[in-house]
This record gives sequence, C-alpha cells and structure tokens, in this order.
Amino acid sequence: MTALNAAVLARLAWAPPAPTGVLIGGAVQPSTTLEWDAVDDPRVVGYKVYWRDTTAPRWQHSRWVGEVTRFTLDGLVIDNYLFGVAAVGRDGNESVVAFPGGQIRRR
Repeated sequence: MTALNAAVLARLAWAPPAPTGVLIGGAVQPSTTLEWDAVDDPRVVGYKVYWRDTTAPRWQHSRWVGEVTRFTLDGLVIDNYLFGVAAVGRDGNESVVAFPGGQIRRR
C-alpha cells in the first residue's frame, strides 16, 4: 500500500496545476458547456473534460479536448451529470479534476 501511495503522490507531483475559473452552462439546453482559465505552465499540452452520473463515486467518462478553454458536450444535459476539467502535461500526467465554481454568463 505504501508503494501505491508513493506512486500516486509522484504522479500528482509531476502533473501540471489544475485549471482555475471553471464555469458551467447549459440550463434548459440539450448540451453542457464548460469554460476555464488556461493553466500557465509550459508542461500543459491540453485539457480533458470529465463527467459522471450524479450518483457515481468515480469519473465514468472523459474526453480529450486539446488546447481550448471552452468546450460543449452535445447531448449531455447539465442536470444529469457532474462535470470537471483537468490539465494534461506532455508526459501524460493529469492534474486533479477541477469542478465548476459558477455559471457561464450569457453573452
């Protein structure tokens, strides 16, 4: 168990920081949009969006979205899932998943 804990901690230490300013939108729409602030770290090559059922204890789905700071998941209703975003480093290590902290304001 100690070796596993050490490996997990090492992977987190090598990962880039988590995205900040994560917002969510999609009320009364057939899709969900996430946006976030870009991570200022040269190791970051892109981002991954995660989602899971509201009753699931672990992330069930993810999608590589690349070097963007806004992404829409078509066909996923905001009320049915929990969402988050992780930064991905060039070595494949991922930050912890950042949950949305507010709503996207309509433009």
